Amino acid sequence: MTMTMDRRALMAAFAAMAAAPGSAFARAVAAGDLTNVKAMMDKYVGGKILPGMVYGVRRLGEKPVYLSEGTLDFDTDIKCAPDSIFRVYSMTKPMIGAAAMQLIEKKKITLDTPVADILPEFKNMRVLTNPASGSTETRPATKPILIRHILTHTAGFSYSIGRGPLAQAYIKNGIVPGLRDKVKAPGADLAPAKDLKEFSERLAKMPLNRDPGTAWEYAVGIDLMGYIIQVVSKQPLTEYMQQHIWRPLKMVDTDFMVPKSKINRFASVYATESGKQVKNDDRLHSPFTVDRDLPSGGGGAVSTAIDYLRFTTALVNQGELDGARILKPESVELMRTNLMPGGVYFGGRNGYGAAVAVVLPGGERPGAEPPSSYWWFGIAGTQMWIDPLNKLSAVLMIQQNPTTVPVQAEMRQATYKDLGAVPKGKA
Repeated sequence: MTMTMDRRALMAAFAAMAAAPGSAFARAVAAGDLTNVKAMMDKYVGGKILPGMVYGVRRLGEKPVYLSEGTLDFDTDIKCAPDSIFRVYSMTKPMIGAAAMQLIEKKKITLDTPVADILPEFKNMRVLTNPASGSTETRPATKPILIRHILTHTAGFSYSIGRGPLAQAYIKNGIVPGLRDKVKAPGADLAPAKDLKEFSERLAKMPLNRDPGTAWEYAVGIDLMGYIIQVVSKQPLTEYMQQHIWRPLKMVDTDFMVPKSKINRFASVYATESGKQVKNDDRLHSPFTVDRDLPSGGGGAVSTAIDYLRFTTALVNQGELDGARILKPESVELMRTNLMPGGVYFGGRNGYGAAVAVVLPGGERPGAEPPSSYWWFGIAGTQMWIDPLNKLSAVLMIQQNPTTVPVQAEMRQATYKDLGAVPKGKA
């Protein structure tokens, strides 16, 4: 399967999502209240735009509410359910962000630890002098890459799923985290890195698009953060995530692969081609059902609405859920704080925390959420967002890659409308 991203379309989607914040909710979350959310699900599933959807929403102190509609695949009658398994792709990133906060909390690293102190191969980085021209000429970077740069996509890295000469160089050199192929891609010089160590070593040999800390660019930094977690903790990344995030929160179906015993709950991925829905990752034969030696912290996890809502609820509850604490309250506050250097913004003068977008006062809002909310999404349409003001979090699970419909913003807006939050204008 190929992950596809059009950066211009992505940023246009951010802008299209803008809306005013809402007031505090007038009532508790209940399935019967979610009429607008249900109408959105009916539109997309009933209209055969998507085979199925699962939505989970929860306010602190209340029971989670789940809505499911449709099937795991247009070719099956297996219904979607709260425990259906979806590729969350880049929604893996907030979980890695939480793991990074754990290491900061334990004083293993700080936000301003130079990456080269942990991975010496990143000591003498170089920067393309004119990346827009396609020139390969470089100069020394003016500052070191810090942990905060890694977490906020300001390190100067790029993505193989992006555009430009550096993205193409990543593909050529097999720097393609998140992809499950082990064979060399057409036109590439190298097959994908066999493990996180090799990924890091290859990445360190590549130039940066710009000096660290100078601009936001969606990039492979969170995958590198996964390797940093592995090195600092002295545990394989999968083992670390299981021990410190997933098992404590009873996220029983979250992993970097789907075992054969769970394939009957796994959804297929579709893409829109010439107005038709075409399957581009069959749930029964997906590379996500095959173990991978390169766990992608930037886009490799699978999860369920039940599991991921437990993760977001723990963050709403200042790092604890059902007696299991994964973070101290101050670590959660740090995670959702704008950690970018001064003068650097994300998507309409908003901020970026530990692998999550942060809604700032005066910034654009992806849905109707108020400032202080934080969120992220996956390339196949999954999304999570957390509203600390209203003590709310929600998770949407769909599988369309690339996502060509505005379902993420519409579901958030429908949720606020259903729960009695009336837009009051910009903060």
